[in-house]
Amino acid sequence: MKTAFTLAEVLITLGIIGIVAAMTIPNLISTHQKKATVTKLQKAISVINQAYRLSFDDVGEPESAFDIGAEEYFKTYWAPYLKVATYCNSYSDCGYKSSIPYTTANGAVPDITLPASTSANASRTLFAIPDGTFFMIFTASGDGKGGISKDNRVLVDLNGGEKPNIFGRDVFMLERFTDGVGVQPKGYKESNTVVNQRCISYGWENTCAEKIRRAGWQIDKSYPWKGAK
Repeated sequence: MKTAFTLAEVLITLGIIGIVAAMTIPNLISTHQKKATVTKLQKAISVINQAYRLSFDDVGEPESAFDIGAEEYFKTYWAPYLKVATYCNSYSDCGYKSSIPYTTANGAVPDITLPASTSANASRTLFAIPDGTFFMIFTASGDGKGGISKDNRVLVDLNGGEKPNIFGRDVFMLERFTDGVGVQPKGYKESNTVVNQRCISYGWENTCAEKIRRAGWQIDKSYPWKGAK
């Protein structure tokens, strides 16, 4: 006598499989995205640091990148040591669709723009390397009142103009340190308390790259990944 599953049993089994898949697949996707983000972030920091260290060994470090100006600073201390695929004199040069492409994880639009004209390059240099990673090296920034001040930040967008363009997801802030320390995640010299407080879902000048580094290059459960779509 042959036995077989009834239609009801098959439907119940398929239903259970569907429920389990619905519960596990999003977690698997999220885990994969987190691992990919960390890998790309490590590579980006490695690339920019390698260039920094080669430059430091060859020409040392300027007393003030601010006084030199962005164009001369990059030309002397960075360009010979990086493989630049594209310089971005406008937001479209590097694949962005807007001069204000970034948001925080909860959807706020930060006060940081890509250049709509070459005048922005007086305070920063924007470029992409062959793998599509985008960098913005600052030498100065405005104070909101018409004045400018020194700025040692380095913004990195792991996939350039491609989405999601969200801080803490594919966009991170780094910082240049003197005396051969190089380029490190913003917050590198801060306490754990400060790093955790500043890696937040509504922040853009945050310490999320440093939080990832201190977690052993992992995005742990305390990381504000939720909300990044």
